[in-house]
Amino acid sequence: MNRSTWIGLATTLGLTGVAGGALFLSRRASAAAPPTPQDPGIAPGPGPAPQIDLPPLPTAADVEGDLSRNWGDTPFDLRALLLLIEETSRIFGAARYLAIVAKRESAFVTAAHNGNAANEQDERDDSRQAYVNNKDRNPPLRYGEQAADFGSGGLFGQLAPYFLWTGVPEVGAKAPLLNAPPEIMFQPRAAAFGAAVYMQRILKNYRVDDVPDIKVGWANPGLLGKGRGGATYNDVRTRFLADAKSLGIDLADATTIPAKLDPSAWPGVPAVFAGLVGALPKELA
Repeated sequence: MNRSTWIGLATTLGLTGVAGGALFLSRRASAAAPPTPQDPGIAPGPGPAPQIDLPPLPTAADVEGDLSRNWGDTPFDLRALLLLIEETSRIFGAARYLAIVAKRESAFVTAAHNGNAANEQDERDDSRQAYVNNKDRNPPLRYGEQAADFGSGGLFGQLAPYFLWTGVPEVGAKAPLLNAPPEIMFQPRAAAFGAAVYMQRILKNYRVDDVPDIKVGWANPGLLGKGRGGATYNDVRTRFLADAKSLGIDLADATTIPAKLDPSAWPGVPAVFAGLVGALPKELA
């Protein structure tokens, strides 16, 4: 994707950032504290980041939807989380869509990190650009310098500064992740919150003709405007359809994913955060 174009467009709407997936050899679906990045370029934060103990992954008892129908090879322990996003956001079809996104962005590795290796300087450059370009127009991030040099990661491959600013356009300085370190994106429930807000904004603010169009906007919102119908637009759609097929999710199964997703029943950022994450530790509130 054209990252510089995407960052500029994302800035306009305050969209949560996302980054392309990478090859990951293992996956971790635990909500335990993630490893600390070893990149020497990461600036120290305002003291040690606190231990992050969010609730564990939801289970079948926490959702109403079907965990067996039209999931393909989506890891079973992540299905309830994806359904919880759908049920909390009130966007029917979100679970299967986000399963396909997670396959591409992280290969279902909840602690995936693009930016902690020597050959991932472009990811760190993107997060630094996002931070520098937006820090004066958004509420301050307690761990802003760390986010700037972090890159992207988590289940949905989100760019660190945009991820921590999730909810700012809606609730301003009450956005829930402003005091959190970027490693919180490795927590599946926090990543789910960021993905839900980003998906809803694409659906609300752009012309989205069908489910593959959501992924086009996820890659670059500009492709849903002047870029519609171009080579990159079609390439993203083709990759998304191929990902759905290889994962085994049937986009024609209207009982689990409609032809178009409807965000009109979105309950708002605070309700979605409460439903997916709950309360943060007092050190981050």
